Amino acid sequence: MENVSIRKLPKSEVEILLTIPWEEIKKTYDEVIEKAGKTTPVKGFRNGKAPKKIVEENLDKQKVYSEVLQQIIAKYYQNAISQNNLNPITSPKISLVSAQEGKDWEIKILFGEKPKIELGNYKNELSKINKSTSIWIPGKDEIETEEEKKKKTDDKVQNIIKWLLENIKADVPEILLDEEVNLRLSELIDQTQKLGMTIEQYLASSGKTADELKAVYRKQAEELWQMEFILGEVSETEKIQVDNKDIDEVILKAKTEEERKSLESQRYFLASLLRRQKTLDFLTKL
Repeated sequence: MENVSIRKLPKSEVEILLTIPWEEIKKTYDEVIEKAGKTTPVKGFRNGKAPKKIVEENLDKQKVYSEVLQQIIAKYYQNAISQNNLNPITSPKISLVSAQEGKDWEIKILFGEKPKIELGNYKNELSKINKSTSIWIPGKDEIETEEEKKKKTDDKVQNIIKWLLENIKADVPEILLDEEVNLRLSELIDQTQKLGMTIEQYLASSGKTADELKAVYRKQAEELWQMEFILGEVSETEKIQVDNKDIDEVILKAKTEEERKSLESQRYFLASLLRRQKTLDFLTKL
């Protein structure tokens, strides 16, 4: 498509620049007006009978153009994604570069893609970590308690996660981090309001500025998504799968009918959690 240019940016972000011919903008604009004319009440006319010019005068032009953009961008965006084998993992961020009546419009679309990850010789390295965590200590009883076994497994998992984050590169898109930070801030505001506090009071009590809090959330979000992408790559490489039987076994353990229904409605989320756990189990056994 001549009026679509695609640019790969750092940190797994993609920018699509659309140039939309004015003729297409105008054609879609007329179609939106025509459709609105069938339902928009106009004084002195029966529904659907008012002349186009009068209908247009009774509509908010900005809202009409907003509808025009939604229709056109959706079509161009989907075409650009499918024709260029792009893999968005975030909602598109849309901005108007130029939009004047009578001239072609330029629109910029930004989104994040799943990062490409090179696992390298991770099996050998994690095997060494697992062996060092499992070293027998002279004088210690040969029979381990369940608590000791759990602690050893937890230590392995923490060491594995630390090594993966330090040694495998996973570029998290900035747009994804922004979404995550904004979500966490929104949740914090809701929580503080329920406690009868303002966000300013919370910040004062925590000893952090708003920028410091955002930096903390950003670091947490980045590590979380890095781990998500890395474990996802391991799952795909090792063909670790979760089937319906695995999910059903979790649902059957529900203590109440309400809990069972809740789990049943979140099968996709459960599958994701189980796959992550299976992957960690696989890594601790290397």
